[in-house]
Amino acid sequence: MRIAKKFRSYYWLVQSFLNRHYKVILTSSLLTFTLFALVSFSLKYLPTPKKTIRIAKIGKFTSGDIPLDIKQKISNGLISLDEQNKIHPAIANSWQISSDGKTYLFKLKSLKWQDGSPVKSQDIKLPFQEVKTSYPDEHTIKFELREPFAPFIYFLSQPILKDKQYGVGNYVLKKLQINKGILQRIVLISSKEKLIYKFYPTENSALTAFKLGEVDQINNLSYLPDDLKNQPHINLNTTTNYWRIATLFFNNNDANLSNKSIRQALAYAIKDKSFGYERAISPISKKSWAFNPNVKTYTYDLNHAQKLFQENVKHPENFHLEIKTALQYLDIADKIAQNWRDAFHIKVDVSVNPNLGEGYQVALMDFKPSLDPDQYSIWHSTQDTNFTHYQNLKIDKLLEDGRKTLDHKLRKQIYQEFQRFLLEDSPAVFLFYPREYSINRQKLLPF
Repeated sequence: MRIAKKFRSYYWLVQSFLNRHYKVILTSSLLTFTLFALVSFSLKYLPTPKKTIRIAKIGKFTSGDIPLDIKQKISNGLISLDEQNKIHPAIANSWQISSDGKTYLFKLKSLKWQDGSPVKSQDIKLPFQEVKTSYPDEHTIKFELREPFAPFIYFLSQPILKDKQYGVGNYVLKKLQINKGILQRIVLISSKEKLIYKFYPTENSALTAFKLGEVDQINNLSYLPDDLKNQPHINLNTTTNYWRIATLFFNNNDANLSNKSIRQALAYAIKDKSFGYERAISPISKKSWAFNPNVKTYTYDLNHAQKLFQENVKHPENFHLEIKTALQYLDIADKIAQNWRDAFHIKVDVSVNPNLGEGYQVALMDFKPSLDPDQYSIWHSTQDTNFTHYQNLKIDKLLEDGRKTLDHKLRKQIYQEFQRFLLEDSPAVFLFYPREYSINRQKLLPF
């Protein structure tokens, strides 16, 4: 009975309160519901804060030499290429190549530049020499070459910018900061994030900036300091770069290295050419459609190396070599030098000097093949960029044919022959595909 009486008294008390204040309660509830609905509806129209990522870029670049990976975020090329050199649409929707390989006709998609103007063929200015460019209409661009050049299609995959600023990609070039002609900072924005690229001359300076909190991310590092390994708040990604080959180049003009047999002896005398990485055997990447796995690999053979050397060097006490290299490969250069000292009892010096000059003998450095297997500029005897001074008429002819041949199957045969003959001559020793490291700082959530 007492519980029932207490319940009834609470009931009458609540009812009396509601009768007296129901208008205030009802109005407040309606206002709260209306405000909640209005906020929920408006949220999707309010600008959301962009995620900001500060990225270190290593190297010196000018405003006319924006790094390719940045340009690819801003825009596309006329076409895109995969690793097998298959062509895919990009700014161009379709294309025709004449049977003689001299005329390229591209039809453009209906796109807009990032300034809102429509993409017209006349907007596309490509810096080709000895190529006649014409514009039959606003959606067609025509290239006429003097002679067939198979790698030409590769250059058409390079990102295109209107007025050096506007592209057709997801990221807009917002700011470009230059000091004495050198890029210092680039800012890109998309609908979701803001990318701030800061430029540093060396890996060490970029790593210092990362440690000081100036940047959040560094890509494509050739090494990683011990103090950044196994850090709980740093994400580390390790990859093998198949488009970069650690290579031992010989100066074929040097008196000690002009003999093919001596170069072969030096190649055979290197114990382990992988140095803990994935072995490379050719100047053409193993990921390329033109790669030839059936070439001379110069697997370690001390007896054969010593036989070749003794047959061609009469006074080893007078035989001196110097290996020039970059700091990242100093330990490997020292190991190679010791292999040669032990095998041939010769004097071998090592110096850290990435600037070769004409008088260098041996250089341990990175070789960066392109997606297209054409290597005319590196190995053809007529080219100033042939820094090994290598000369071989057979190689010259193969390189000339390779860039003129349009038939894919025949072109592959040409470049496989090129690799076979080049490796036989051993103007260089292709060692391994280096690993690359990318690091980024985890964002800690406040609690």
